[in-house]
Amino acid sequence: MSPDVGTRIWKRLRNMPSKYPTNALIPYLTYGDPTAEFTEALIDTCFENGADAIEIGVPFSDPIADGPVIQASHQRALIANPKITLPEVLALVSRVKRKHKKPVILMAAANLIFHFGIQAFFIFAKEASLDGIVIPDLTVEEATPYSQAGKAAGVDVCLLISPQCSVARMPHIVDNTQGFLYLMAAAGTTGARETMDENLAAFTQSIKKRRDIPVYVGFGISRPEHVQSVLGYADGAIVGSHLVKVIEAHLGDLDAAQNALGMAIRKLKGH
Repeated sequence: MSPDVGTRIWKRLRNMPSKYPTNALIPYLTYGDPTAEFTEALIDTCFENGADAIEIGVPFSDPIADGPVIQASHQRALIANPKITLPEVLALVSRVKRKHKKPVILMAAANLIFHFGIQAFFIFAKEASLDGIVIPDLTVEEATPYSQAGKAAGVDVCLLISPQCSVARMPHIVDNTQGFLYLMAAAGTTGARETMDENLAAFTQSIKKRRDIPVYVGFGISRPEHVQSVLGYADGAIVGSHLVKVIEAHLGDLDAAQNALGMAIRKLKGH
């Protein structure tokens, strides 16, 4: 195959319709908080109340970029089940995909995948029909082994970017992400915030000029007005700490947790 033909094929693949929805609300839930069965029921609740995709956090003893609310959820999950495994989480992904036919995204630390085995993880992920994975401590400079394995398996390795990213580095991240780009709405860690960064719209526009790829915004989104603001310039809003806090108030009562979470999802969707 000539280089010109290869370039044309790559450009065509990059411009294919995305499997990730636009105008999307993407809840984040921590796997196993407080049990795997609880988490699966809450994922069902999210989709039944209008979620367009789901992001599932894999518990880790030293979570990267997570604020106190999500850190606490990781600790609860690990106390309840200290031996949570990636195949166990992917088994849940497989069940969710069979039921709902909507995108499922994992968030997991690079260390978990590296120690499991990069190739082995993506083989399991393909079998589970996982759509994509966000690895918060994976830099674009270190992403190649993960991205290559993900590409071979049809599982997207979705990179993160911050508005504080340098002009020189931004194109490298945008060009190398797969599936979608996760735009961090705020510097630092996750957690509900009062206001959104005013520069996000312009930064998203600069990403779109570089590459026509879905941009999902996360970190700090907690109110319906935040969601509506984000959806005015980006393709989706990821809501984590706010919803984990809702669940935290009802850990001993699944019915109450489902009712509260369903109400929160509908409110964020503007219903």
